[in-house]
Amino acid sequence: MINRLKNIFKDILYLFSLILFSLILSKMNDYDSLSKTIIQGEKIAGGIIFFKSEEGVKAFLDGNAIPVSQNGSFIIGFHRDPKVKQILKIIGKNMREEIILYIKKRNYNIQRIDGIDPSKVNPPVEVIERIRKEAKLVKNARFLSRSIATPYYEEGFQVPAEGVISGVYGSQRILNGEPRQPHYGIDIALPIGHPVTAAGTGKVLLAERDLYFSGGTIIIGHGQGLTTTYLHLSKIKVNLGEYVDKGSLIGEVGSTGRVTGPHLDWRAEWMGRRIDPAYLVNF
Repeated sequence: MINRLKNIFKDILYLFSLILFSLILSKMNDYDSLSKTIIQGEKIAGGIIFFKSEEGVKAFLDGNAIPVSQNGSFIIGFHRDPKVKQILKIIGKNMREEIILYIKKRNYNIQRIDGIDPSKVNPPVEVIERIRKEAKLVKNARFLSRSIATPYYEEGFQVPAEGVISGVYGSQRILNGEPRQPHYGIDIALPIGHPVTAAGTGKVLLAERDLYFSGGTIIIGHGQGLTTTYLHLSKIKVNLGEYVDKGSLIGEVGSTGRVTGPHLDWRAEWMGRRIDPAYLVNF
């Protein structure tokens, strides 16, 4: 009899926990709709969210200040493997909000290849210093976008070139047992000379014709730390510091840098977080 009562009690507790969990999930899903701030985008690894709040607000993500335009617009991007829970606080003259962001994880394609000649896996010693200098150049260019106050990203984005997708964001290779950097862009297979357009309006922060890994490279800043990058170009049609409109010609597809064939590698980044450019055109 006692065991039976114990089992009944366990069943009641189990049902109660299910109901409580469902209520919590419901509140989580309804939270955005209760916010005064307008939110667009998907909370997912590699994703990006666009916010529109009141004028003059300040925003903090996990306690760190993030850029906000005077009109109350700002963005948040998520890296390939983000923290599942992130807390956004928005503080204004007549408002104070706390929004909990639950980020969905993603599965990525991992490819293992063994038996490769080591000289084909790692760059030769004589170019290491060049690679370091170029990496710093790219990092500094992306950092400059944080000082662009105008939210050019509000005009939206488009794909810079139409073609066969030959590489996707997040995939990774393990060569001879050594994990390589994940692929942080979208590869679009196209012939040399195919036009490449600006995915969005912004300022040209980098225009280099011969970087070791990426060859002809353009970086465009769209404001508040958001940039798009275009790699392996055969020709560059813009100049450093120039402002470009969404859809305007900026270069041509090539096979420059360390590549096996002609294609455009299109990338995006926000505040040091590598995001999936596919989400720029889907919000």
